[in-house]
Amino acid sequence: MTRQVVIGGGSWGSAIASSLQRAQQPVTVLARNQQTADMLARGHCEKLPDCAAIAPLDATTDDHCLAAATVIFVAVPVQANKDSFARIAARQADAPPAIVALCAKGIVSDQQGDAMLLTALAQNMLPRHDIVVFSGPSFADEVFSGLPAALVAAGNDAATKIIQDSFEGSNLRVYRNTDSVGVALAGAMKNVIAIAAGCAVGLGLGDNAKAAILTRGLSEIARFSAVMGAKSDTIFGLAGVGDLALTCAGPHSRNMAFGMALGRGETPSSQLAEGSRTVAALANLAAHHKIDLPITNAVDKLVNHGEDLQQIVAGLLARPAHTE
Repeated sequence: MTRQVVIGGGSWGSAIASSLQRAQQPVTVLARNQQTADMLARGHCEKLPDCAAIAPLDATTDDHCLAAATVIFVAVPVQANKDSFARIAARQADAPPAIVALCAKGIVSDQQGDAMLLTALAQNMLPRHDIVVFSGPSFADEVFSGLPAALVAAGNDAATKIIQDSFEGSNLRVYRNTDSVGVALAGAMKNVIAIAAGCAVGLGLGDNAKAAILTRGLSEIARFSAVMGAKSDTIFGLAGVGDLALTCAGPHSRNMAFGMALGRGETPSSQLAEGSRTVAALANLAAHHKIDLPITNAVDKLVNHGEDLQQIVAGLLARPAHTE
């Protein structure tokens, strides 16, 4: 029998745990603090206050639960993944290695400050473990409430089959994929494109502009993914076009809401959207590989370099037109 642990008692970690519980899987949530654990034990998620209570979840703040885990879902913000990997390595040092499923969508930096995908960091820190990317179009509140969603688990066949089977009978339909690089990169990049789409909406540029950003943004994802060795089919699946469409659908998406606030001239919290913390590393990674990503670079200029949004839009429109 598999023994599941979800690191992270926030919205997405709680949603994943709720689906595993619906599939009658033994699952424990490793929460950051006792208040979060206590709320989950009553069937409530602290980060989803508007959601009705579900069946109580087993939750703890004691990371000894990692030692016996066979599958570990790391559902914490991107910048907290490194600490989670270290905890897994320490607690599983003398245990059979669990499958580690990466649930965050973003780019990290190594000790030299160079950008890398979460998959690379996980493989470096957890060389004994099978690493899987768990991604796709899904809002945490809907999953926590039991509404259906389709996601993708990317990695080697044996590991992804175990994860797929774990959700059998739940509200999540999980597809398997071997392209972990493509799934990870698409998940990181779609957040940045959603910020750009939100800016267009906030500025009142209309649906035509939003459609253009989504289309050309998808082209950026595909172009960069190809250079990084991803498969083209991945970008047109759940982790690519599927997640991009959902994330750009409206203010239910934190990244879209972040961009809309910027477009209205407001100063949104940097905690609102993962894409705001990913875009600098993504732009640096693209520059290193000499890949032109005009939308990604525009968001980086806006978020990290204080450039004027109207001038950025004018600059994008003034770019020479090419073949599609």
